[in-house]
Amino acid sequence: MSSPAEMVEEKIMPVEIAVDDILSKFKDIKPLDKGGQKIVFTTVHPSFGLCVLKIGAYGTKQTLDRITREVSILRTINSEYFPRQYAFEIIDSQRYYILEEFLEGEPLNKRFADFTSEREIAVLGVHLTLGLQQLWKQNIVHRDVKPKNIIITKNGPRIIDLGIARLLDATSLTNTLAPFGPCTPDYASPEQLENRKNEIKPRCDQFNLGIIAGQLLLSGAHPFAPEVVGSGESIPHNILADNWAREFTSVAATPPMFAMIQKLLGHEPFQRYRKSDDLLADMKALAKE
Repeated sequence: MSSPAEMVEEKIMPVEIAVDDILSKFKDIKPLDKGGQKIVFTTVHPSFGLCVLKIGAYGTKQTLDRITREVSILRTINSEYFPRQYAFEIIDSQRYYILEEFLEGEPLNKRFADFTSEREIAVLGVHLTLGLQQLWKQNIVHRDVKPKNIIITKNGPRIIDLGIARLLDATSLTNTLAPFGPCTPDYASPEQLENRKNEIKPRCDQFNLGIIAGQLLLSGAHPFAPEVVGSGESIPHNILADNWAREFTSVAATPPMFAMIQKLLGHEPFQRYRKSDDLLADMKALAKE
């Protein structure tokens, strides 16, 4: 899950989680990460090999419902672009665990240097679009596509953390305790920042992809950052003002690449790609150059 500084949804405080009874069910346990309401280990499973074991705490039914929904989405998709889910169990009224595929790799924000040419960026974009299409076709919006949620592995990129994904055919599970809707503000679309719930559609994820493509072209600099644009109070402020580094991006990109990014960063959803297959076609064309 994202940290409180990255995801605007609910206040998450660190808690102590009893883990010994759960760990006793697994072998070759090694600590991996700890934060907020979750402790993460690696374990070797007799059938699945090296796995990630997440032991978490939940304080409300809403939180548990969101966790259950994320697991359900990943099990339904069963895609090469997302980590595979092997087990999920609610231990008691406060704890649960998830056993999932271990992804050997690093998040994109630590691998910006691997994607310096337009072709490399476009190839990455093809894979991300193919992965996200599997959500979009099921009326699911990821809502949190950002470099930290893209793991670069030897077998290609994997998309993680569907903790705030929205199922358009289901009841919303999120309560907003901030000026924004559920999102990572620096990678959110205008409609997310303004919490326009009726406009939360797959085109939100397109906007996220546009930011990432622009950031890769600008060698890691965020296209909406005040220091890059030369104005604005913050990245979210510039997103809402449609104030991004058009001049710098147009210099760094060829006309076809700039046109694609400009479309992805359309301030209103209707300005972005109407069909995801059209986005995929543009990505593939740039990937061949």
